[in-house]
Amino acid sequence: MPETKKNQNPQEEQEILVISEIWDEMQKMTCQKVKLDQVYLDPNNPRLEVFKREPVPGDRTTESGVQQAALEYLRSIGIRDLIESIRASGFCTIDRIVLKPLDDKYMVVEGNRRIAALKVLQEEHNKGRITIPQNILEGLLEFEALVYKGERDDIAWIVQGFRHAPEAIKEWDDYSKAKFFSELEGRGKKASDIAKMFNIRPRSQVPELIRSYCGFQQATDNENYGGQLEPQGHFSFFTQIIFVKPELRKWLSWDDTSREFNNLENLNKFLSWIFLKKIDISPTTRDYLPQLLSNPDYSDILDMFEQEKGLSIHECRISIDDRKPKPTPDISQLLLRLDRIKAEIDILPLTRIKKLGKTKAEIEQKNKIIDLLHELKDAVEMQIKFLSK
Repeated sequence: MPETKKNQNPQEEQEILVISEIWDEMQKMTCQKVKLDQVYLDPNNPRLEVFKREPVPGDRTTESGVQQAALEYLRSIGIRDLIESIRASGFCTIDRIVLKPLDDKYMVVEGNRRIAALKVLQEEHNKGRITIPQNILEGLLEFEALVYKGERDDIAWIVQGFRHAPEAIKEWDDYSKAKFFSELEGRGKKASDIAKMFNIRPRSQVPELIRSYCGFQQATDNENYGGQLEPQGHFSFFTQIIFVKPELRKWLSWDDTSREFNNLENLNKFLSWIFLKKIDISPTTRDYLPQLLSNPDYSDILDMFEQEKGLSIHECRISIDDRKPKPTPDISQLLLRLDRIKAEIDILPLTRIKKLGKTKAEIEQKNKIIDLLHELKDAVEMQIKFLSK
């Protein structure tokens, strides 16, 4: 355990106390062999986030229906990479699964995805859909794990956060991290302590994510649009738009003490713009929406923007920029840059890009390329439409 040095300032002492707290719990784990049939998935695990689902009561977590739902959810968010890897090479236990005793069996603390992959392989082998070599099968059905013998109910939060936020074995998305940090804060941890505990840089990221989570959760209660909000598609409007611009927080009357928006009318407007596709997660929205809402010189543009079939934020940007004095454009340089952009697109290795998809990283890269091409297409069509008028 780390020792407190003389003449250490209070901040350093607090950081050591937080790290020591984690270290003490880690010492309460022992390595032992367990059987796969003895292990339950944890449906309330911090990483097993099913949006808008109530926590499963402790006395129901082992029910077959609950376990099957957890397994199906894990399959839906992606464990095929693990399944194929384990099937080909066996189950490597260097990176140990962490369990806690549950009567004569165990509940997962860390390793839900890997346990789910093992259970899927066992099921497919038993049904004859695949045949796993005996030496690999034996390693799936019985393996070494770390078993936590301590008393803390929140051990999953400590272990998961220590390993996954932010220098992750498997990086969490912003919504999962924000929910995790907010839960820890609700358990009495200060944002500054959370940042120290998991070495978050910059440390301001923790309170920013907590604010975004609280704002997003409030928005899900909106009568008109709350039911349509999804973490994967819409949480970034809070992290990348609202909470990076003080003008937007002021327009929505954000209260940092109660962690809520007080101007519900404007919150409803903002949500409507999302679903009317008037705004998107882009620098244009981030930089021009505050100008549109706060500058009285653009009140006529704002009127057109707020009409149901009115201007989009990208069209507003053009109108706003037209009012700003600009030097005469160098058409020859513009043509040269456009030629270079076209040349880059013309030489894209489309055949190789199309074959991407063997790993999750490749799939993400391919999807990013497709998304960027769609954005380029939309931008070009908008410019052509504007110039053709």
